[in-house]
Amino acid sequence: MRQVEYFELISNLSEFKTMMTQRGEELVFFKNATIYDIDAVEDKTWFEAAENHIHLLDNVRKSEFDALIPVAQKLGRLLLGNLKFSYPDKRFMVFVSLKLNDSMIIRFHQIWEYEYPYCNPEEYVNDNERVFMFEA
Repeated sequence: MRQVEYFELISNLSEFKTMMTQRGEELVFFKNATIYDIDAVEDKTWFEAAENHIHLLDNVRKSEFDALIPVAQKLGRLLLGNLKFSYPDKRFMVFVSLKLNDSMIIRFHQIWEYEYPYCNPEEYVNDNERVFMFEA
């Protein structure tokens, strides 16, 4: 991936759009999400988290893993800050996953009443994988 593409990727972390479900629930997505119509959504948390994921880096090498941990944390806080600035009345969870020989992914979802978070980061703390969660 060229440097320009990385900058475009990072800049997409600050642009969002909303869509209403048939029940009148407002879901938030990255602006470039390819969603055009939403029927009834039973699990809003899973739906938003699945649609709102961006692969920041593929094929994470061992030599990069430790250096990417603070980067992942900064990008997670950056996305959460952008979401809160854009939607101050909504609550969000942001996850950044980092997996050796795989990828670094950032995703988010709103905090929905009676729904569990997308994942539990404590289940992903080992030498090959980390998940960071940010909430506001």
